[in-house]
Amino acid sequence: MLVTKAKFSDLSTLSKIDSMVIGSEIRKPIIEQYILNEQCIIASLNGEPIGFACYDTTFFECCFIQLAIVNPNFRRLGIASALIRYIEEHCPTSKLFTSTNESNTVMQQVCLSLGFVRSGIIENLDDGDPEWVYFKRVR
Repeated sequence: MLVTKAKFSDLSTLSKIDSMVIGSEIRKPIIEQYILNEQCIIASLNGEPIGFACYDTTFFECCFIQLAIVNPNFRRLGIASALIRYIEEHCPTSKLFTSTNESNTVMQQVCLSLGFVRSGIIENLDDGDPEWVYFKRVR
């Protein structure tokens, strides 16, 4: 598996992978902006894109992983972990945050296995499914 920065030519494929997970390509413009800002990375296997992650530093001037998306056909192979590790290694700040819904126990386990700790809860983003925030010091 290879993890690299995404290029504009990857946009259509990444939007399709995202659509496989959320059911629409509504986030395509958001993904495009992350690519243009060089804040989107892509995981490929044998040249085929299988996942991506987007991050920025708008969360209290700390790095925050906004999206970590893996093609459902390639889950449980360490793709999300590889994407997060890449961001850790290239993190522009000393603090790295991410979040996931309370119902997303798989992502919670990924975070914990990579040394993140729970850092808080945000209510009212998704009705009845609070967002758990995770933190890791990277330097």
